[in-house]
Amino acid sequence: MVHLSGSTHEEADTRMVLHTVHAEADNAVVLVRDTDVLLLYVHHFAKMKPSKVWIMSGTARDRNFIPIHDICEKLSPEQKHNLLAFHAITGCDSTSKIASITKRNAWKFFKGHTCSLLEGLGSIPLTDQVVANAEEFVIQLYKVSTEIKTGDAARSFLFGAVKSPEKLPPTSDALRLHIRRCHYQVYVWENAHIANPSVPCPENCGWRVDGTTIEPILMTLPPIPASCNALRACGCKGMCQTNQCRCRKESHPCMKICNCRALCLNCIK
Repeated sequence: MVHLSGSTHEEADTRMVLHTVHAEADNAVVLVRDTDVLLLYVHHFAKMKPSKVWIMSGTARDRNFIPIHDICEKLSPEQKHNLLAFHAITGCDSTSKIASITKRNAWKFFKGHTCSLLEGLGSIPLTDQVVANAEEFVIQLYKVSTEIKTGDAARSFLFGAVKSPEKLPPTSDALRLHIRRCHYQVYVWENAHIANPSVPCPENCGWRVDGTTIEPILMTLPPIPASCNALRACGCKGMCQTNQCRCRKESHPCMKICNCRALCLNCIK
């Protein structure tokens, strides 16, 4: 049996999976209230000796037992294989949430469409094609044309169609760094059954290492080019008649993404 006491896993999440994979029992119950762990067990269930595994959550008065074995039967092999990539790319404990995209809506898309675009995320080496496919998956969550495959193209397509710039998809630069961080996390998760996995360097996966501190690199390019500073929208609710309006103060007309809308006297006639 694998000597688990010498495991190099840093997180309890993956260590629990490691111990269950090497458990000799026919059934297993894991006491935890964590979505990351639940999905880890779904992904790794086929490697486990216990034929039935439950996640016990809830409180002492209201226990809730989630049958991992039943969940696995309801998912296709492809969905189970790409489940961890889906969770990481839509936001988990170590990766950020995608702007204006809920986990529920993303899950509906994941189940209702092909999830093969996430294939390869978490596998070594991380190829440019895997990154491009993952970027296309995220962009399709914004319900744009299937011909649009990059963050920059989606932002251009949706510009003026959203109520605020914050609802636009991330830039390709920011999204590809996000994908690299997701790749790192998925690699750690997918190797939870190995006592001493070889983990890739965080500095090659969208992180900046400074001594004992690891910080995400959010972007390497400005979100708006210096030549396009005039595209910043105002938040006026009136008629934009004074220099309190950012657009008027910077001597450019208000745009479709400004809040002033039809009342504006500073728009292009």
